[in-house]
Amino acid sequence: MEMNRRQFCALGTAGALAAIAGGVSLGCSSEGASKDAPAAAAAMAIGDADVNFSQEVDVLIVGAGISGMLASIDPAAAGKKVLIVEQNSTFGGDAIYSAACQMCTTAELTKEERPEKYSSADQIREKFAPYYEGNEAGLERTVLLQTWGGKFIDKMHYDWGYDFQPLRESPYHQAFFPKNGLCTMKDEFDLMNEKVTEAGAEYLFETTFKTLITDENGAIAGARFTAKDGSIVDIKAKAVALAAGGYISNQEWMMKYAPEYAFIGNIVGGRKGDGIAAGVAAGGTLSGMGPVSNLNPRYEAGHMLATFYPLIALLPNGKRFYCETAVHNAATGCLAAGYNEWYSIWDNTAQNGIDQEVIAHAGDAVQTANSLEELAEKMGMHIETVKAAFENWDTICDNQEDPEFGKTLFLQKLEPPYYFIRNYPVRYKSLGGLTVSDRMEVLDADGNPIPGLYAAGCTAGTEDIVPAAGSGLLLGTTLAEDLA
Repeated sequence: MEMNRRQFCALGTAGALAAIAGGVSLGCSSEGASKDAPAAAAAMAIGDADVNFSQEVDVLIVGAGISGMLASIDPAAAGKKVLIVEQNSTFGGDAIYSAACQMCTTAELTKEERPEKYSSADQIREKFAPYYEGNEAGLERTVLLQTWGGKFIDKMHYDWGYDFQPLRESPYHQAFFPKNGLCTMKDEFDLMNEKVTEAGAEYLFETTFKTLITDENGAIAGARFTAKDGSIVDIKAKAVALAAGGYISNQEWMMKYAPEYAFIGNIVGGRKGDGIAAGVAAGGTLSGMGPVSNLNPRYEAGHMLATFYPLIALLPNGKRFYCETAVHNAATGCLAAGYNEWYSIWDNTAQNGIDQEVIAHAGDAVQTANSLEELAEKMGMHIETVKAAFENWDTICDNQEDPEFGKTLFLQKLEPPYYFIRNYPVRYKSLGGLTVSDRMEVLDADGNPIPGLYAAGCTAGTEDIVPAAGSGLLLGTTLAEDLA
């Protein structure tokens, strides 16, 4: 299946990465590079070998995260040859290691178990309208992905028999959690993988995406990858779905699109926006690029335990700085207060709870103190500062009222032994990606679908687990329909 350079072209994704960072509008078409694009964008990347396809599939999915896995099922079940190529050694992407708080108000399961949190499409539209003033397309996309996110929760529960964790006291009754507690998303991914393999889709692991391949007319013809041994792997496909994650690891892009977060530590590796750049090199456009709504702590135990247990967070000056049950306000709240670190403190209520995995993820970062004196010494604070902080917390618990931050749940005094983490803010997700249609087709500058090219998940601009999953399910139906 060897093809020469005249027939197939490996798009210059490296040029697209640089051009996006520099703010250049970049695209390719059957007529060659757009007038704003560097000439290299439509040419073979320097040093690349001629295209030599090693196999041919109907659907080639770049990335075995939640969106890529779910996108594979419908076309594979319809008898199409589907291959998911993943740079890591297993499926699951970034979400498999997350705390796995799956926010969803649109599922039938939400309506059944927690009807006060259920939202129809019209209610979602009304709720988000103020955030999308003058951007009707953005609003409708949010409604679409929220709706399909509900389909993901329902498919997991009703169709595939997954039992999410029973509703517990928490500030997030609209959230679904893995049955075995925080950070046990692997249970869900194992089930999804079972459905992927049952449908007939296959994986190719430890193979890193490099660029898209087009034919002599500029049409998408497949993609190029690099194997673990450094060899080039070219795969021919009728349709290519980019689901390779976002760009949080790309420092140049962070400087351009989220400069306020560019010099904050990054907890996610290998997400440089290669899938996004490949879509742009093929003529796609960007949408929604910018700073995300929140940051994470380096150790998720330091904020997620507060979802279900008593926990207090103190700055180095001994002051609380946010409502601890509003977990995603921790890192941004710390920075807003003028600090770059804080301490999260809990006791045996959380330490002996069911959420053991999130604590295990923190490893040796979790320290123990048997008294306030020992706690102060290990945190490097004056004992009087720590005593004052605990006296303030005890008063809040006695009165069952938090006048400063409005916390209403888990107003419970902490008892020794104490457990604590020294935490600091990190970035963990990016915002924005390729512009896609309501069928997850990658769109060109004129708003037209690029034939044979699709995107989902963070590559298509989703931020969270449930919308990413919804985008994958939606893409799966599109692929099955387009290849029928």
